[in-house]
Amino acid sequence: MWRHRPIARLFLAAGVIGLLSSMFAVPCQQAGRIPLIHLTDLYDPPQDPDDHIDLATIVALPEFDLQGVVLDVTDRFLVPAPIGYDIARAPGLESVARLGRIVGRTIPVAVGPRHPLRNPNDTAADRPPSEQVGIAFLLELLERSPQPVMISVVGSARALAAAYNRNPQLVRAKTRAVLLNAGSTAGVKREWNVGLDVHAYVALWRSNLPLRWYPCATDRGAFDPAHVHGTFWRATHARLFAGLSEPMREWFREAMLATPRLAGGADGGARAGEVTWEQELAQERNLWATISLTMAAGRVLARTHDGWRFVTASEVIGQETWPVRLDSIRAEVDPAGVVTWHTVPRADTTTMLFARQPGGGYGVAMAEALNALLCSIGRPTEGERATQVSGTPKS
Repeated sequence: MWRHRPIARLFLAAGVIGLLSSMFAVPCQQAGRIPLIHLTDLYDPPQDPDDHIDLATIVALPEFDLQGVVLDVTDRFLVPAPIGYDIARAPGLESVARLGRIVGRTIPVAVGPRHPLRNPNDTAADRPPSEQVGIAFLLELLERSPQPVMISVVGSARALAAAYNRNPQLVRAKTRAVLLNAGSTAGVKREWNVGLDVHAYVALWRSNLPLRWYPCATDRGAFDPAHVHGTFWRATHARLFAGLSEPMREWFREAMLATPRLAGGADGGARAGEVTWEQELAQERNLWATISLTMAAGRVLARTHDGWRFVTASEVIGQETWPVRLDSIRAEVDPAGVVTWHTVPRADTTTMLFARQPGGGYGVAMAEALNALLCSIGRPTEGERATQVSGTPKS
């Protein structure tokens, strides 16, 4: 069942006419699956294609019931240089809609506010209608949910922080956990996602929501592949996309080839160059959020007879695994977004910090396992294949 709500007026005001049916429809939840709302800075063309990979990871995990996507946009990526970052981008509505067609369902999606919060208590209620949509959509999904929802954050926390500031009781009651992919475990250098909206990041840490913190940087920076608290890993596109179904290969291809390579950096004076798919496959992709999603789904990174895979707990008996865990911590955040923390007994807190067995082989295992997961999208299930062979129509 899909129900249309009064927030449709906000979507019309935002000028997103063509995708209204997917944007303000609120889906029924599927029994036995984890309801999840995904907040992502996904653009068309991508500002960083890791966001497309993260969204694909979610739809590949059958444990999740994706309730909706809030596109976390920031003004400087929506306008061209020299005012903006490099080229003008659009919120990733088209990419979300195309992925929905591949997996055979509508993925509700809305666009969040494009300007940072003015302070950690900002509700963003005084923004124009175009900046209200994502916040209203998030609150609507939470209000309608019969059970607490998992919220994954892979950009800024702007829409979630504003929603919390408007209705903290609702957000607390309906949030199962926040998968926070942002910040640094140490040091004063501001991590990318925090820099998108530092006030939103501070607001989230002060909210008392149950946080599962997957930091994108450590005391060694954002690109350390071996740190005990590091979520970072890297692989080539050729490794990640090998053997994809034709629809998924085209989905990634359309997204990535729409992004021109800029010679000389993003200084506004660079010229865009044409890139072939073969050249794109040779590019390396930095990734951080994968482990937050697979852990939230209850998957374990294990070496099977087919290689490294994200398997269910029942499948892991007798297999080598890459140890990962969530440590209970107590943390404080300063106005600049610097978090200080220490471990505590689990009963004393709802805030947890990711940890793993350190070592550089982590990235190799993650790449192999994620590729296998992505290869499952866009292909018929065993039941569908049996139906196709027998010719019996599906009920």
